[in-house]
Amino acid sequence: MLNKIAFKALRQKWRDYSVLLIGTTIAVAIFYMFTNIAMNEELLRSLSTMTQKMIVFVFVLGQILLGVITFVYLNFANSFLVRLRQKDYGLLSMLGATKHQIGSLLLRETLLLGLISSILGVFVGMGITKLSGQALMQSIGIKLSHWSVGTPKVVLVTIGFFLLIFLFNGLYNRWRLMRLDTLTLLQADHVVSAKKVNPKRQLILGLLGIILLGTSYAIMPKVVQWQMIGLTVDLILNVTGTYLFVGQTLGLVTYWIGKSEFGQKGLRNFINGQLRFRLDEYKRILTMIAVLFGLALGAISVGQGYYVSLPKQAVENDALTLATKNPKTDFADLKDVTYQAQLDYVVKDQTVYFNKDSVKKAQVPTLVYQQNGQPDAKPKQTTVDVNHPEDAYTLSTLANYVTGVPFGSDVQLVNQLPAGKQEIIKLVKVKDLQANESVLKKMAANEKAYMSNPDEMIPGAYGNLITLKTIFGGLEFMSIFLGIAFLIMLASTLMFKTLSNVSLDRRRYEILAMIGTTPQQLRLTAFKDVGILFFIPMLIGLMDATMGMQIFKPIMPDPYSGFSLGLMLVLGIYGGYYILTSLIYQRLVLKK
Repeated sequence: MLNKIAFKALRQKWRDYSVLLIGTTIAVAIFYMFTNIAMNEELLRSLSTMTQKMIVFVFVLGQILLGVITFVYLNFANSFLVRLRQKDYGLLSMLGATKHQIGSLLLRETLLLGLISSILGVFVGMGITKLSGQALMQSIGIKLSHWSVGTPKVVLVTIGFFLLIFLFNGLYNRWRLMRLDTLTLLQADHVVSAKKVNPKRQLILGLLGIILLGTSYAIMPKVVQWQMIGLTVDLILNVTGTYLFVGQTLGLVTYWIGKSEFGQKGLRNFINGQLRFRLDEYKRILTMIAVLFGLALGAISVGQGYYVSLPKQAVENDALTLATKNPKTDFADLKDVTYQAQLDYVVKDQTVYFNKDSVKKAQVPTLVYQQNGQPDAKPKQTTVDVNHPEDAYTLSTLANYVTGVPFGSDVQLVNQLPAGKQEIIKLVKVKDLQANESVLKKMAANEKAYMSNPDEMIPGAYGNLITLKTIFGGLEFMSIFLGIAFLIMLASTLMFKTLSNVSLDRRRYEILAMIGTTPQQLRLTAFKDVGILFFIPMLIGLMDATMGMQIFKPIMPDPYSGFSLGLMLVLGIYGGYYILTSLIYQRLVLKK
């Protein structure tokens, strides 16, 4: 009987349940994508050692964060379910249903919804994993050969995890529901609670929140110097400052707005009162979302920043763009060629002989690393000194390449090449590496036939770029991927937290309609009402990410190079959730 009632409830309230079903399906899909990568051992083994170590660290931290966010998110989602049906449960109690039966009904509805959303989420996750993987790999410019949409093990882990979470949340909500009497259930829409505020205490804590948040921003540039201690202290200051800012400082702001002439115009007093009433209940969730918004934006920006800065790093660490042993290579398709030459050489017993006059005439560019005690000092570009070939970085690199060894080849400049097989190597340098990347890629592919080892690094900035993408490509992919995943989860959490209190807000909007507020004004007010809840954590998160990017200055040429691209992506996703939440909120609070 209880199963029939649970199925009937889902059918009758399918519009309201569809909101919860879509949100939980997205949560399952995001978790599935994350788990698919975390459990893809072949993929991790295919990445470079450095990238693999970084990704393992990211996964350990990511799994903890995602698990916590998922649990909190589903808790708010299930609270939405309870409040949606609370009055119905009260009516069942009046008709003679016991608390145990009502609690069992809630648990079955929760598990049924969890099972449906878990199965749908797995299929959606497979599709999103395939599409997002291809899109991100193409945008980053890497190819992960062992990328897959999933395995039976990943499917079982995802469904098992979410059913377990739904079971815990269902048992918790069942315990809460069984403690309520029939009258409380029936009057669920009319219960209002508000805490008394001590003005002096709020003023002190509000100012303290600003000070702590400002201090955390001030020490962010020095976090690298202080290492783990600095990072821990800054994180504590930032989270505590954000919590006090949301709970106390904004409380002061709403109080001053309520007393000002500005706050009395139109429906501003109503919107301000809504925020002031919600702050105590929302301060924890808004603090968490603000911090995670900053982390998500920072992760995506760092990933985009590496993508933007890799060509620049590649060019700075080599005087040439490309060196090729293929005699058929034609540089005519390259744009803005600033240098090209051809050198003859002979190889004998790991020693490479170049013609001294040819090298001098060609004015081969090279790099000189100056020992000035600065770890971030950039190399100086000059031409090869034929009297000191052992100091010529370019000649050493070319010698290692033609002999097929990573290092250790000897370079000799002679007036006449010794007897033996005489070969050529072509050199070229272009003004813009990225503008010529497609042409250089074809040249590098044709060069494979002349290489002793297919995995050998091609000399020049283009070879550096390929190596850098191999090392950092997986890290870029993970940072963007996880940033998007966390962003969707936190936006979904805020959406369901907002919608879970809709029963309390509906009565207030009904009163506004009774006193003559037009439908257009009500819709605009609802948009602003929800917009403030989304704007507060977004603003704090933007400040966190903007100041926090300075931490990456020692390891990135320009940490803000990918910030604008990351910001557009984050605001697009976050803004989409705001519009979706506002439309659903309007339908629920303004329905007749």
